[in-house]
Amino acid sequence: MAKCKICKKEFEKRSPQHVVCCYSPCGVIYMSNLTEKKRKKEWQKEKKELKEKIKTHSDWLNDLQKVFNHYINLRDKGKPCISCDCSLVNKSVNASHYFSVGSSPSVRFDEDNCHSSCIKCNLELHGNLAEYSIRLPLRIGTLRFESLKQKRNETLKLTIPEIKEKIEFYKQKIKLFDCSL
Repeated sequence: MAKCKICKKEFEKRSPQHVVCCYSPCGVIYMSNLTEKKRKKEWQKEKKELKEKIKTHSDWLNDLQKVFNHYINLRDKGKPCISCDCSLVNKSVNASHYFSVGSSPSVRFDEDNCHSSCIKCNLELHGNLAEYSIRLPLRIGTLRFESLKQKRNETLKLTIPEIKEKIEFYKQKIKLFDCSL
């Protein structure tokens, strides 16, 4: 015996696909529900595509920034705050840029320019740059630090396809971290 998906009455199944007790009204209601679910799923897919079509360059950069910051926080998990050396375990964490996003957009998505920081250093102390500048060369090495200083003066203008490519790149890196945890 099985229970009807609509009226919950018990009935005898004739096949594995048999899920309702009768054609009318339970069968009609069941098919109507399936059709509605399918319509909703199609609408969700169409809505997602429409939203992507109207996204601006700035919207895409913001999406990339979120994915990039998430990756940085995963990469630096277990390391202390870049600015004050406090433990970040069980604390809210920010992805802190050494050279700010506004003044140095060319290194906005440079992994050497961004490290996990405590909220106090990143937000309240505006990055705590005096301490950040001491600890950053120790973490990434002097050569990479000097290279980062050179890169900040370059220009970088990402196109939307390049931004999408970077989003996928960092999503893949995030998956690798999630698999290793």
